[in-house]
Amino acid sequence: MTKEFISGKQAVCIIILFLFGSSVILGGNVSAGQDSWISLLIALALSAPLVLMYARIMKLFPEKDLYSIIKELFGNLLGNFFILLITWYAIHLCALILRDFSEFIQITAMPETPQLPLMILMLVATTYLVISGTQTLGRCAIIALPLILLVVFFTFTLSINHMDIENFLPIMEHSAKDILTCSFELFAFPFAETVLFLSLTNSIRKTENPYKIYLLGIILGAIVLEIIIFRNLTVMGSITMERAYFPSYEEARIISMGKVLERIEGSISYNFVLAGIIKITVCLFASAKGIASLFNIENYKHVLFPTSLLVLAFASTVYGNVIELIYFIKIYPYYTFSFQVIIPIIIWLTAEIKKRKKRVVYAKTK
Repeated sequence: MTKEFISGKQAVCIIILFLFGSSVILGGNVSAGQDSWISLLIALALSAPLVLMYARIMKLFPEKDLYSIIKELFGNLLGNFFILLITWYAIHLCALILRDFSEFIQITAMPETPQLPLMILMLVATTYLVISGTQTLGRCAIIALPLILLVVFFTFTLSINHMDIENFLPIMEHSAKDILTCSFELFAFPFAETVLFLSLTNSIRKTENPYKIYLLGIILGAIVLEIIIFRNLTVMGSITMERAYFPSYEEARIISMGKVLERIEGSISYNFVLAGIIKITVCLFASAKGIASLFNIENYKHVLFPTSLLVLAFASTVYGNVIELIYFIKIYPYYTFSFQVIIPIIIWLTAEIKKRKKRVVYAKTK
């Protein structure tokens, strides 16, 4: 299979859009109310060492993806166990994001349309992107990111007349426990989810700087998420923002410029789906590659169709309604901690030890 490569800029765009994913729709975790912006900064600080570890794994194994790295380090038996866990997480996250967006579209735009056709349409688009390869994904990310940023800037500018800075007060009203809990939730969703980006790292040339890619991606993504939280909080207030299922969408409904520009939320909501498509595509890449690795299939595209059907079936049953989704977000950080933190730490430490042993053996033979 011919190897495809994406540039460092494309990789950064993919990470930023991956972070947006459903975060653009949900407006970020705002369980700490007007102190949520503080929680986001703490989450970014907590995420920095983690993504540096992801980047270090990339650096130790240039032009290799997560699954080939695992097999090289742990062999078939233990390696397949770790691959199975990561693949399960990729499939589950893919199903969750797919269902999130079908819920969003149904609730906000097509209330009488069943969710299954909506999920099928999104899955067809993302499956096509996976078939087209990482180069196509990179080009789409380069195009989609400016559109998403334009929408954020557009809605922010039009919201200025509706903003009330007093909605930020009082600062630190919530307890340290509440702020840190919100930070932990933001750490797991969306920052630590970028572990699945390691499934695409065989498409990044070894001349690219993985630390720059990861850090630039999460920092720029966090800045935009901070702007979104600021916009939603100043316009809606903390209580309304916390109660809304889709704060960013609800905020856009407030925007009005007389009879010239009204109800723009209907036209911009589909732009938000662009970020979701990129995130689902990355998850689908990780899922298909993981299954192919488990069964020693060289080309992951051979298992892409059954993987897509598995994701579709899972997305249809993963939860019953939006209320269950909101509840699951609370336990999501604890559920994903092993996938996002523990397994990568094991991989990193094992890689460092083996690389050091090789250097010692090489030094002795000279």
